[in-house]
Order: sequence, then structure tokens, then C-alpha cells
Amino acid sequence: MAFTLLSWLFPNTCQLCGEPGDLTICPACRTRLERVPRPVCLYCGSPVAGEQDDPMHCAACHAKPRPFTFARSALYETPETLGLVHDLKYHRATHLARPLARIMAELWDCTPQLRQRQDWVVAPVPIAGRKLFSRGYNQAEELAEELCRLRGLPMLQPLRRVETGVRSQTKLSAAERMKNAYRAYSLQPAYASGKKALPPHIILLDDVYTTGATARACAHALRRGGAQTVAALTLLRVR
Repeated sequence: MAFTLLSWLFPNTCQLCGEPGDLTICPACRTRLERVPRPVCLYCGSPVAGEQDDPMHCAACHAKPRPFTFARSALYETPETLGLVHDLKYHRATHLARPLARIMAELWDCTPQLRQRQDWVVAPVPIAGRKLFSRGYNQAEELAEELCRLRGLPMLQPLRRVETGVRSQTKLSAAERMKNAYRAYSLQPAYASGKKALPPHIILLDDVYTTGATARACAHALRRGGAQTVAALTLLRVR
């Protein structure tokens, strides 16, 4: 009753258009946010010219390591979508996780590899302890919790992020990102030692796919720990 009264007194308003509603991004604004254009590479999920039936011929991931099984992203980078991710990530706008997770949930309808399994377990990409302490939350975990609630999936946190001395990957080259990511991400000790077993089919969830370095490093650790399938799912894909 108190929640209903508070909702009536202080209704949610859409962050993009200002209209009141149940969520902080209204259905109309969610619909017009730019999705990743199709068709996409069957492996890395990058937009490609023309339908593709051979994932070995994608320029975006040619000759790169392929530890994850496939990758998909929901939104394409625009000033609007990038602003929403920045607000979620850096400005404590955790209220955006629910409507943004709804957009990620749409990927099931257009991704046969996701639809064909009912036993996915979601694993959010971790952040370093220093960032977690200063920020107070992990944006990937916020998205993962909402996606699990929407799709009825379990969540697991088998990965850890260790300090490497690099404050942020955003200013690194692609090669530097890859090297730093492989140093940064590993399995939690219980999974690395075999005391706990990883589920066979894991959705690795993160907020942004830029070069794929983080997804590759985390998937590498999960595959070494015994995961059979690792699907890399992100909210935003950088152009």
C-alpha cells in the first residue's frame, strides 16, 4: 500500500522523453532506441553486408581467438544509447537496469542459438574490487539480475577480476585490451580448483562490447573450467 501511494505521489518518468510510466524508459522510447542492424556475423554478432553462412569469413573477428561460442548485442552505439549506458555505469542510475534488460531479453526472439537451450545460466562480468567499492555496484550484475528475473534464468558468479594496474581499458589499443583482459579475468578459486563445477551452458553478460577482449578473456577462463558453451551477451555494441 505504501509503495502504491509513493508511486502515485512520485511516478516514474521516462529518462528520454519525460513522460510518466511504469518504467524509467517508456515503451515508445525503448522501441526507437537503435538495435544492432541485421544481418550479423554468426560468431561475433557484428553487422555484416549480406546474409552470412560462414562465421570464418567475418572481418571483425578474422584470425582472433574464438573462446566464446557466439556473441550478440542488443543496442548499437548512438549518442542516446551511449548516454544511457554511461548513466547506468557511472552515474548510479541503477533504475535503468530493468528497462535495458527488457531490451536484452528481446534477443531471444531473433537468436536461434539462445532459443534452442532451456538450461542457460547467466554469469555477469565482474569488476575490480576498487571500482566496486567506489561505485557501490556492478552494472553487469544489475543487468544480469533483471534479465534473469525476466527470463526465469539462474545467475552464477564464477569469475573474478584482479587488479592489473590499468585503470580502464577504454584508452587501450585492441592488442593492449586483449593482453590486459587475459591478465585480469580468471575463475573464482572454488571453480578453478574443481571444488565447484561450472554449469555446461553459460551466458556471459556485460554492458558493452568494444573489441571483444573482455568477452574472450572471460570465456577462455570459463571454457578452461569446463563450460561447454559460452554465449557473450552485451547491452551495447560499439561501432
